[in-house]
This record gives sequence, C-alpha cells and structure tokens, in this order.
Amino acid sequence: MKSRTSVLRILRSELAPYPGRIEGALRDTLGVILALVAAMTLRVPGISLALALLFLMQRERPGLTLRVGLDILGGAALACVGSLVWVQMTDGTETARFLGIVLCSFVSAFCMAGTTSPLLFTIVGFYGFVDLAAWDAHRPASSLVTSSLYNVASLGLVLLSAVAVEYLFGTRHPADELAGEMEKRISTLGEFFHALAMNPSGQQSDELRSLHNRLVQYAHAGEIRMSELYERIRDAESTLSRVPIGLHYRMGLLTRLVEKSVLIGFTVRSPRMESNRGFYAAIADQCAWLRAGGTGVEPGPLAEHAPHSLRDISIELRQYGAGLRGVVEAPAVAVKAASGGARLFLPGVFQRGDAAIYALKLTLAAVVCYVLYSAVAWPGILTCVVTVLFTGLSSTGPMKQKQVYRFSGALIGGLLGIATVSLLFPNMDSITSLVVVAGCVSLLAGWVMRSPRMGYIGVQIGFAFFLTTLPGFGAATQIAPARDRVIGVGLGILVLWFIFDQMWPVRTTTSLEQVLRRIRAAATELRAVKEMEPGDFVATLARLRVVVSSDLIHMEQLDSAAYFDFGRNRKRELARSRRLIRQIEAAAASFYSEVASSSAGGEVLR
Repeated sequence: MKSRTSVLRILRSELAPYPGRIEGALRDTLGVILALVAAMTLRVPGISLALALLFLMQRERPGLTLRVGLDILGGAALACVGSLVWVQMTDGTETARFLGIVLCSFVSAFCMAGTTSPLLFTIVGFYGFVDLAAWDAHRPASSLVTSSLYNVASLGLVLLSAVAVEYLFGTRHPADELAGEMEKRISTLGEFFHALAMNPSGQQSDELRSLHNRLVQYAHAGEIRMSELYERIRDAESTLSRVPIGLHYRMGLLTRLVEKSVLIGFTVRSPRMESNRGFYAAIADQCAWLRAGGTGVEPGPLAEHAPHSLRDISIELRQYGAGLRGVVEAPAVAVKAASGGARLFLPGVFQRGDAAIYALKLTLAAVVCYVLYSAVAWPGILTCVVTVLFTGLSSTGPMKQKQVYRFSGALIGGLLGIATVSLLFPNMDSITSLVVVAGCVSLLAGWVMRSPRMGYIGVQIGFAFFLTTLPGFGAATQIAPARDRVIGVGLGILVLWFIFDQMWPVRTTTSLEQVLRRIRAAATELRAVKEMEPGDFVATLARLRVVVSSDLIHMEQLDSAAYFDFGRNRKRELARSRRLIRQIEAAAASFYSEVASSSAGGEVLR
C-alpha cells in the first residue's frame, strides 16, 4: 500500500500543470493535425512513422526544432541511399543483407557515441535497419524502393509542419524570459524563507501556504522550461560566446534548491521550527543578496549546528552566487578559435576504446534480436531491434530508465490504439473524426512528454498510437501491430539487459566519476593558463565552459537515472551516486570561482 501511494504521488507530481505546459502540448497537437491533414490530402504514405518521430522534433525553440528535424530527415535520407546502394551492389542476397545490417548497426552505434550528432546516426541506424529488413518480405523491388522514398517524403512534410508551428508560436525573447523565470524562483525562495522566519511555531499562514504552493509548482516544472529557453538563446547566438558563463550550472542548482525547499515547507509544524527561525532568516538574506545581483557583502554560511537540510540549501545558494560572479562574456572570435570550426567527431574518440566497445555491444544486441525474430518468422516484433537502437545507452541506469519509459509508453499507446481501432473506427466516416481522435491523443502525448523526468513516455505513446492506427489511408482493422510492438519492446529490453547489464556493465557511478574527473581537470587547466595572453585565456575558457556545461547536463540526466540502476548493491550505488553528485557540484563551483577571480583580475578580455 505504501509503495502504491508513493507511485501515485510521483505520477501526480509528474503530470501536474505548470506555466507553459499546456501551450507546448497544444503546439504539438497543432503540428500533428497539420501534418496529418496534409498527408491525407496529398496521399503521402508512411505518415504514421513520420508523425511518431514528430515528437522528437517538438521543442519550444524554433532553431533547435529545425536542427533536430534536419538531423532526422538527413538520417533517413542517408539510410535510404545507403540501403539502396548496398542492395544494388550485393544483388540483395540474404547473406549480404545480414552483413549490411551488422555494418549499419556498428557504424551508427560508433557515431552515436563518438560524434557531435548522435541523433542523426541513431536515425541512420533505425532507418537503415528498417529499409534493409523490408527486403526480407520479398516484395517487388519497385514497391520497396517507393516505400523507402515515401518515408523520406513524409518526414519532410512533418518537419515543415513542426517548424512552421514553432516559428509562429515559439518564444520571441528567450533571454528575457529565462532571466524572469530564474528571478521568480529566487524571489519566491527568499519570500518563503522570510515567511518561515516570521511564522509562529505550529501555525501556517495563508501567505506561507501560498508561497509553498508556488514552490511546489516550480518543483513540478523542474528544469524543463528553463532548459528550453537556454537552448533557444544558444540558437539565437549561434555560439556560446554571448551566453553567460555558468548559466546552465545555476539553472540546475536553482531547480534542486526549489525541490529541497518544498520539503522544508512540509515540516513547518515541526516542534524544532522555532529554533530554526534564525537559520530561515539567514537563507532569506542569501536570496536577497542573489536578487541584488551578488553585489555588496555576501552573507556568511550557516552555523555548524544548523540542520543538515538547511545547511545544504545554504551551501548551494553560495555555489549559485559563485556561478553568478563568473558571468562574463567572451568575444565570438575566441570561441571559434577554441572550437577550431565545426567538427564531427569528438576529441580523442579514436584514441579511446569507449565508443568502439559501446558499438560492439549495441551491434551484438541488434544482431541477436534480428536473428531471433527472423528465426521464428515473426516480423511484427522487429521493434526489438528498434528498442536496442533507441534505448541501448552506455550506462546501465539511464538505459534501464529509458527502457521502463519505452515499455510503459508503448503499452499505453498500444492500448489507446487498440481501443481506437476496435471501438471508434467502426463509427467514423470522415477525416474530421480522425483529426479529433489524433488531436486528443497528441495532446495527451505532448502533455506527458513535458514531464520533468518521464517525458520519454509521451514520445512512446505517440509512437505506439500512430503506428497502430495509421497503417495507410483507410481505417485500420488489425490490432496485432500493437500486441507485436509491446512484445518486441520486451524482447529488446531482455537482450539489452543480458548484454549491457550482465556481460559488460557500466554503472551510473562509473559515469559520474568520469564527469567529476573532467570538471576537476577543467578547473585545474583554467588555473594553469591564467598567465597566458588574454586572447589565449579566453579561447581556453570558451573551450572549457563547453566541456563543463555538457558534463553538468550529463550529470543531471544521471542524477534521475541512478534510481533505476536495479540489481545487487543498489542502495550502496545510490548513496555513492549522491556523494559523487555533491562532489561534482562543488567542483563546478570551484571552476566558476576560477572564472570569477580571473575576470576580477583582468585576465578576460574586456
């Protein structure tokens, strides 16, 4: 009963409304409806898969929507051309197709782990497998070629709809809106702790209750909205040169501060509250200092005898202030010099064996799934290979998290698809009713997709529903695709568990240790280059800030994924991951403190 209550509480938290959520879901729905109507009008086959992939494109930032869409479209086009060339060169024999699938899986997996465009090569692997596996059906060559080309055409149509919606309704001033979002959270934190300091013990005023409810809403929203605006700023500036240094780091700290403060609000009736009023006031002073831009004398840390939860909040507020002092702007020319222009492969990818080992594991899993479903002559469960390509992540925690979400979304979307085919389609006779049903499910998928941690479930709801209900231009009459899809997902998860979790595991804590080492190395390198010429220093700083920002994003993903690393010693691994995350935050604070001291010393170009 207790576990059931906990699950329901988590689901309620994930699905709770927050500012901007309904607007984003409505944009998703509008994009789906426009693409669906256009495809039905122009009679473009393959729209079901394209609509499913639309949920990977939808973002609140038009520039990123366009880039993601081009990655998906480019990946599908490359896979189409590559599969047709391979079949033509090898005369389409079964052995050649098998080798083609192996080669496509390995190259795609290596590039997913070793390049700056992992989504592009994920789509290359996915469509490469779909296009090559389609020849197993021994249909006429003209039909197979036409089907592959229509897949690319339908993706182009969906891309056009998604980008048009985002450019029409997306945020126009992301920098101002992001600053406002962060300001509102800091202001609410300060008012909340000030109200706690002034609140009599054992009572909860209307003001305190209102402030706590506002914090709960911000906690539900998580970092999603701020991250969307952050990426939109990067799109507008083309580089990181004018994005304040440490901005993403402070966003992560602010999100965790809100979550921890919400927990404080649930204990306002504690008998110890009266003795903590001085600590609440000190935290409120810290928030007021941050609202003033970090000017003046910074309030000191809390006393050692303060409660651990309050000391954690005070420490993270000080780390936020350290990041605030590091806000400087680097000239764009320095960023270009540091990056050395656009590059496809990550530095050192051919010297290290990580990408090659990951590619071998993913290829083995894909081949095992392909052989299994071919051996039992059950092509409907080819989603097992798709599951391998989309959820086969290097670390066991994020991989299991994504697999749980994929299976849950496939199950929900499949059930919605079966209900639609069985109950609604027999009573539908126009495209209007189809648009209404598709719009309702798209709204649900878009809403779930904007959950702080369970967004991938929304993507999979859209995948399963559209693949079940839109096999062509007529009403679907079979419910077997939904059943086969869920079975295929389960088989793919089983194969991945055996290879990635039992044979060659890479635990979440191992990935966190790598992040910690890189951030500490960045701080050490920054200290070492302080004596360089200002231009060289800024170029080095521009390069290191990209590394640290990427690692902090990775840390946030690993933070939520650590709870899914089931198995032996789970509690020990979870405690170790908590400790590593605190060390990473401290290392990042040290890095941005170095940035601040360098700026104060005049080492950064003005």
